[in-house]
Amino acid sequence: MFTKVSKSVYCRIGEKGDSNNGFILCNDFSVFVDTATYPDQTKRDLEDMKKVTDKKVKFLINTHYHPDHTFGNMYFLDIIAHAACRTTLKERIPFYKEEVQKEERFKNLKIKLPNIVFTENMMLMHTPKIELTHFGGHTEGSITVYVPEEKVLFSGDLLFAGYHLYLGDADIQEWTDALETILQWDIKKIIPGHGEICDKKEIKKHIDYLKTFYQNLKDMKKRHSKEDILKNTDLLELPEMDGENRIVRNIEAQYDKA
Repeated sequence: MFTKVSKSVYCRIGEKGDSNNGFILCNDFSVFVDTATYPDQTKRDLEDMKKVTDKKVKFLINTHYHPDHTFGNMYFLDIIAHAACRTTLKERIPFYKEEVQKEERFKNLKIKLPNIVFTENMMLMHTPKIELTHFGGHTEGSITVYVPEEKVLFSGDLLFAGYHLYLGDADIQEWTDALETILQWDIKKIIPGHGEICDKKEIKKHIDYLKTFYQNLKDMKKRHSKEDILKNTDLLELPEMDGENRIVRNIEAQYDKA
């Protein structure tokens, strides 16, 4: 079910840290932001949306290409995303189809690509106004969706509130710079890519997390082998949070970059 975040913004928080999504009510239509991991959940989300509004969805916005935010694209007509999001999702279609072919909930999956793309930033000049800003960081094509009039931000996976971040495709410096910029914005509520609704305090936590991960990994490389760090992830001195299974994958992805 959807939770009302502000006058025009609603969101669904994914169970057990699964991806979040939501929608924005404009004057004559609505704008959906991200989909659920499973197509059947996205279908339910669209039915639940009808309990809130009878406004038709004009656009879906993908904050990045990862499947837990795009595998419900098949239910939308016009999809907005950064050009790099579309390019990477297209490249990964064969891999994703191979990965999910045996899972029943993906039986009827059709991976639909965004058909409206931009390369810098984009503004939807409706009421309320919606600002799409390209930051990269989490992925090359990561964007945020900001409703300045209501001081609400969809951060996509630039924020994992209460969970270890996923750094598999990340540029840590770019990500940190993005969060430093967003920290200056006038924001009251943030719908993260994963985790509960939060505020700018969560941004500061993420900046600290990214700096700690990068610096400690860099330091540990001088004294320990990659194998030792992978076996003893507590060497990184990261905070205790859910999603610890990501730490090993993050070390593998970032080891040569630190």
